[in-house]
Parts: sequence; structure tokens; C-alpha cells
Amino acid sequence: MSYKFKITAIIAGIIIAIGLILFVLLRSDDIEQIEAEINKLQLRFGDVNTVELVEDDFALAIYTWGSAWQVGVAELSKTIFGWETVRMTSEETSGELQFVELSRYTVIRKSIDANVKSVDVTLNNGERREAEIREIANAKSFLYYSDTEDLSNAIVTTYDKDGEVVEVIEGPDQPNEGLNRTVE
Repeated sequence: MSYKFKITAIIAGIIIAIGLILFVLLRSDDIEQIEAEINKLQLRFGDVNTVELVEDDFALAIYTWGSAWQVGVAELSKTIFGWETVRMTSEETSGELQFVELSRYTVIRKSIDANVKSVDVTLNNGERREAEIREIANAKSFLYYSDTEDLSNAIVTTYDKDGEVVEVIEGPDQPNEGLNRTVE
């Protein structure tokens, strides 16, 4: 074989290998990749409970570990090699409102009564938003996040199926208060 043919064959092989790797990475499920990224931390009894694909290349993941009261929020960014953690935090919440500011998003989350059917978040400027209700750590929770809105001093109101108020929760004025488990 000539030298040029060997070089061409090696380059073609490398290009095919890179193409196959990229194809597999791009084809695999984003949620599975995000769960795998969180699971790399090998958190004791860790479990990714919900993944929110916020944009094509950005996601939020809510996870529990240790016990059901240790809840974390991770912000992830998609790269050509898969998903990587941008910032994450976890705290023993004891059922209290979790209000965290990550690098791009601010998140509020809390476990709620089983009879709650809707959740409103009233921002400090008076605007109202509806929060999503999710199953997190085998409990009903609400989740609200934003990359543009100020969630400090937000008031969260939960309602039952008849529209009656179940609980009113006043948010703190500063995110991340008391957090000591933030990873950047």
C-alpha cells in the first residue's frame, strides 16, 4: 500500500469514528443524559425526580438524595459532548420553601398538600403566574422558575379543586439563604 493511501484510510477512519460518536450522542435521550450527569455525583440514595428542558440547550433538574428532605436543583447546559452541570445546590428543606438562584435561573419549589389542584405565584411587582405541580420525592410539589423575573418576596398561594385557598406562603427576600451545598 502506498503511503498516501494509508494516510487517507486513517483520516477516513477517524472521521467515521467521530461521526458515529456524535451521532450516538446527539441521538440519545436528553433526559437520560441529564440523569446520568447528576448520577455521576454518586449521591447516597440519589434520584432525579424531574427534568425540565427549558431551552434546546439548557435544562433544570430537581433531585433528592440522602433522604426525601434533601432536595437539590441543578442547572445544566448542553454541549457537543452531552449535558454538563453549570451550577447546582441542595439543602435539607424540611418541607420549607426552597428559593435558589443559579447561574441563569431562579427557582422556587415546595412540597404541597395532596388536595392542592393549582398554585399561583404573585411576584413582588404584583404580576401573577401559575406554577407547575410535580411529583418530587413521592410528594406533590410545585415548581416555578424564571430567568428574567425577580422571585424575591413572591407570595405563593395554593388552591384546592373548588378554588379555595389551602395555603399562602411568603417567599424570602433573598435567594440561597442558608445554603451550604452549592457547586459551580
